[in-house]
Amino acid sequence: MKVVERYIRKPHLVLSFVVLLSVVGVIGYKKMPFNLFPDTDRPQISVVTVMPGAAASDVETDITRIIEKEVSTIDLVRKVTSTSKDEVSVVSAEFEYDKGLDAAATDVANALSKVGARLPPAIRPPQIFKISQATQPTMTLALSPAPGSSADLRKIRELADNPIKEALLRVPDIANVEVFGAHQPEVQVTVDPDRLNRFAVSLPDVMGALSAQNQNIPQGLVLRRDGQYLFKTEGAVKNPDELKGVVVARRDTGTVHLRDVADVEAGVQEPQSAYHGNGLEAIGINILRGQNGHTLDAIHGAEQLLPKLRALYPFIRFDVSYTQKELIDLSVTNMLDALRDAILITVVVIFLFLGNLRTMMLCAVSIPFTYLITFAVMWLFGFEFHMVTLTGVILAVGMLLDDAIVVIENIERHYREGKKDLVEMVAGGTEEVMLAIFSGTYATVVVLVPIIFIGGYVQTVLRPLSLSLCIALISSYVVSVTIIPILAPFLLKRGHRPNRLEVLVSKGSDRFVHGIRDFFLGSLDTALRHRFLFIAGAFLLLVATNAFVKPLVGQDVQPPMDTGIIKINFEADANSSLGQSDRILTRMEEVIRKQEGVVYISSTLGSEPSVVSFGSGKNPQQGTMTVNLVDRYHRKATIWQEEERLREGFRTIPGLKFADVFDYGATAMSSIRAAVDVMVTGPDPQVLYGIGQEVKRRMERAGGLSSVSLTWGNDKKEMIFVADRERCAY
Repeated sequence: MKVVERYIRKPHLVLSFVVLLSVVGVIGYKKMPFNLFPDTDRPQISVVTVMPGAAASDVETDITRIIEKEVSTIDLVRKVTSTSKDEVSVVSAEFEYDKGLDAAATDVANALSKVGARLPPAIRPPQIFKISQATQPTMTLALSPAPGSSADLRKIRELADNPIKEALLRVPDIANVEVFGAHQPEVQVTVDPDRLNRFAVSLPDVMGALSAQNQNIPQGLVLRRDGQYLFKTEGAVKNPDELKGVVVARRDTGTVHLRDVADVEAGVQEPQSAYHGNGLEAIGINILRGQNGHTLDAIHGAEQLLPKLRALYPFIRFDVSYTQKELIDLSVTNMLDALRDAILITVVVIFLFLGNLRTMMLCAVSIPFTYLITFAVMWLFGFEFHMVTLTGVILAVGMLLDDAIVVIENIERHYREGKKDLVEMVAGGTEEVMLAIFSGTYATVVVLVPIIFIGGYVQTVLRPLSLSLCIALISSYVVSVTIIPILAPFLLKRGHRPNRLEVLVSKGSDRFVHGIRDFFLGSLDTALRHRFLFIAGAFLLLVATNAFVKPLVGQDVQPPMDTGIIKINFEADANSSLGQSDRILTRMEEVIRKQEGVVYISSTLGSEPSVVSFGSGKNPQQGTMTVNLVDRYHRKATIWQEEERLREGFRTIPGLKFADVFDYGATAMSSIRAAVDVMVTGPDPQVLYGIGQEVKRRMERAGGLSSVSLTWGNDKKEMIFVADRERCAY
């Protein structure tokens, strides 16, 4: 007994295996995570160094160039870029895909340790940030005082930094939480110069006393016969009142305490940043997923916790100011709807061409089994649903039925001959074409396999597509040689006469197919009689298409997509204070709220140490905004029309230097600043800035570009003190 005939007569093992995979497929479909895109960003590390009071030129010379040169020597570095601003140096290193993110961070840390002695002593310790899609927020919360509440942003910031952040971090799918928005509490010591003179105390005396007397010092272990004990000197103060009693100096007149020469009170740090959520000043909280985490899981976890937080802190207003949930849900829903429609249309087309309801039913039965097996394998191997894998699944619909149709048609041919037992005919019909359809499936898979190892960005994007297609094709082959032969004896009956519908469809199908056949045969006959003319014409058509059609159509890495999320990078005048920048931001938010379908607005100004998801290395004059719109089915204007309206509105705001408005997902990778990025290099910053302005003007006149801006300028005013060396010598 042959293999196919054996499992047709005793199908229990095969059916059990298929049912098991189908059950796993259902579980995988339910549990497979959903993201919008695969993680395509190259490993990127940013080093942010702050030197208080330093001008941009000094930052570049004393910090940026030293770090940049050392980082450039690291293995597998693809590109190193840097930005030097007043007080801030940002050096970013982009690595090849072969370099792991953790390994890249370690190498950068080692490079910094080598040049640490050459950096100015006045700098703050350089901060190393890992930049990836995991550092992009999945959701942003805006915390502000509830209506009628007496709470202020200082109190809310303290709660956000501690119990609220800890509660969010306990959610399994949330990897990190970052808090932003100034109002950070601190103890302020305001020294009175007159009182210092009265007690003959200097400012270094005060600073030294605060440093020496506000700390706990471990002293080691005390060993006794009955055990051992930790021993430490405890001197750290617990509140501002204790700090007032710190001894600053001893004089003949008595002891001088801190309260004698200074005022001590609880306050907030001098703000260098600000956050607005939906137009209100607030404290922002970014919810981040893990490096291999899943966006929707993190968002769902935060949403489930929000009611508890609102009940626990009724004096705080918790608002969502940004989320990717609607975009991902809409994208996945549309893709699954497209998959459903593709399956239905494919089944109908099969019936229209074959004119056989039984064949159509067998094909229709094979589709769900194929997809369930595909989902099972994808889930077991750690795949996730996103636009690329779902595209592969949809593309596979037409290919999945090729094997099944060939097997069914060959089985029917054996039925029509009617020389053997029913099971033998099914087995014979299947075995005759098993090798042929395997060869076809194998040939298709072989074409897809090289894409998996092509390397670079293309591999990162297309590998999930190729693998999902390969899995679906192999699953289709397995179903066509197992499930189809097992079910065929129950659906295909000898002597079955077509019904009226089948006869009607067959006649129409035959007429249509015969017309196509006659046209094809006639064209083939003409081409064979004029071979050289036909080949020359085809070659000229190819050349003409490449020369004239391709430039008109254009090319891009990915098609434009109306995501419903608008990103805005803006900068106020270089000499604007944080308050002036905040007023400009408020005017911009007023322009945004006038637009159609605005749901959320998340706005930041400046930057804060150790916070990367809100933007690092920004001055108080620089900010970012993220605007969530309703989906494209519920608004009249496209996202590009909305962006143009915003640009027109922003042009009327005084004090706004520039505002780059673009849609989320406009570039293939987050490390790419824009679709067109022109780099001008030269040794003289003044000449370079002039050339940059001229390039900017020419690009604006060229047309086709929506937002053109320079990454830096030299319009920052500064006060320069020049000492007379001769007079200072005396």
